[in-house]
Amino acid sequence: MSKYDVSRFKTVTVALNTPFQANGDIDLAATRRLTRYYINKGIKSLYVGGSTGEGFLLDLEERKQLVEAVVEEAQGEMTIIVHVGCPSTRHSAMLAAHAKEAGADATSAVPCVYYRPSEESVYQHWTEITKAADLPFFIYNIPQLTGFNLSMPLFERMLANERVAGVKCSSDPCHDILRFKAAGGEDFVVFNGPDEQFLAGRLMGADGGIGGTYGAMPELYLKLDELIRRSEIDKAKELQVVITHFIYRLCSFPSLYGACKTIIRMDGVDIGNPRLPFLPVDEKDPEIVKLYSDIRNAVKEAQKL
Repeated sequence: MSKYDVSRFKTVTVALNTPFQANGDIDLAATRRLTRYYINKGIKSLYVGGSTGEGFLLDLEERKQLVEAVVEEAQGEMTIIVHVGCPSTRHSAMLAAHAKEAGADATSAVPCVYYRPSEESVYQHWTEITKAADLPFFIYNIPQLTGFNLSMPLFERMLANERVAGVKCSSDPCHDILRFKAAGGEDFVVFNGPDEQFLAGRLMGADGGIGGTYGAMPELYLKLDELIRRSEIDKAKELQVVITHFIYRLCSFPSLYGACKTIIRMDGVDIGNPRLPFLPVDEKDPEIVKLYSDIRNAVKEAQKL
């Protein structure tokens, strides 16, 4: 059982896009502005350097700089979870130690990618990361990208580690959330991963969510979370349908990350374009203009719920 108080993690956590300058370098000034943007929107937690943050396209120094900029801007106002997953366990542990030093609140990691390691390898990978920093650690299970699906036997082994505080469950079957929550218990945090099933995941036991499309429409996810906590499930279902249609539209562009970054830019914070191989989305594209307008109108309607 985890030794940490995990109550602050049971919320809507935006997976942060990493801002870039026009020359492709990481934009730390824009990172601070983006962090402040979410604070002003009412977001209480950020997930930094993950899939949405193009973490695997950043070098180690860039990942450290990103964390430092976010923590410096958000200190005392947000909870910061740092994704430290790398192909190398050594590098993952280095990033975990840095996250602790920088003042982050937790770490998280996918399994070692590309090599399709065994369960024992993944167990040791995650365990070494937890040894590197006395912080809550959140397992990140996303088999559709890593090729590794967290089994219940491995999950139960990880539960014996007092630094393991929860799991981000991005696997497709919603019942995985139910199984992880039942095994982990009340003080173990399960995050819903697939944005299109935020409501379903919460009904199956998720304590909150971490998502990449949250950043393009944070007000809608905050309202959805509020409706769920008020047990207004019919209204929550209606809003989830609206959000899911927006997700489909975001995914119709050359890249999801490019579309989200353009939506954020249109809302006042220029965070540049994604790095190749992810493609940019032109803000003059009539479809992205229409989507941005529809999102803002949906935000106005959601405020009435």
